[in-house]
Amino acid sequence: MNLETYDLFSRQIPFLGMKRQEILSKKKVVVVGAGGLGSLVSSLLVRAGIGFVRIIDRDLVEESNLHRMVLFERKDIGKSKAFVLKEKLNDINPECRVQDMTENLNNSNKIKLLAGFDVVVDCTDNMDSRYVINKFCVKSEKPWVYGSAIRDEGLSSTFAPSGKPCFSCLYPRKPKPGSIPVCNVEGVISPIIGMIASWETMEVIKILTGLSEPNYSKLLRITLKKPKFEFLNIMARKDCEVCG
Repeated sequence: MNLETYDLFSRQIPFLGMKRQEILSKKKVVVVGAGGLGSLVSSLLVRAGIGFVRIIDRDLVEESNLHRMVLFERKDIGKSKAFVLKEKLNDINPECRVQDMTENLNNSNKIKLLAGFDVVVDCTDNMDSRYVINKFCVKSEKPWVYGSAIRDEGLSSTFAPSGKPCFSCLYPRKPKPGSIPVCNVEGVISPIIGMIASWETMEVIKILTGLSEPNYSKLLRITLKKPKFEFLNIMARKDCEVCG
């Protein structure tokens, strides 16, 4: 590690240690989604010292994004979210390669987009993508981190390489179209975005460095208006169509 890079992480190394910092520099993380959660998670991963971060998102920056997507500015409206993030993050950590993929993750391209990474981070706003991620990671024995936020409420869980329990154990039935609340109807406030994104990033660091046990087999649920912070156990289902 050269002097410039050491200085960049000089406030993190005393906590993580040099060995763990060097481990992060050799790891590859893919972030699915570049909205509220994804833009912040991508930034935190690059600033933490991850060696390679791929950002996947099909959408363009809109004015309604600016209140909660802290890296985007008015001048970015109409541009690819993934591309804008790559441009902004490229100079933060000179040893991190940031790659943008302006695509929609689905079953036909999941291997192309997700294969070869140490951790997958879900920062999407739809269940279809999460089911795709889950099936890929269970089959590939890769850990992944789930996160969602709406109103003042946030959820997150980390799924182990063993694949048990998996996301389909938690949500066994695919929701009917229109049954899942969305931010443009229910609203969302930026503080819950920051909390879930920070939690997801810390889970990635724990997975990659062994700093402590990740949040395996538990669902974190946070609410802010009437503050509540709780963990719910996730049980593997014997009849699960993915990991059973």
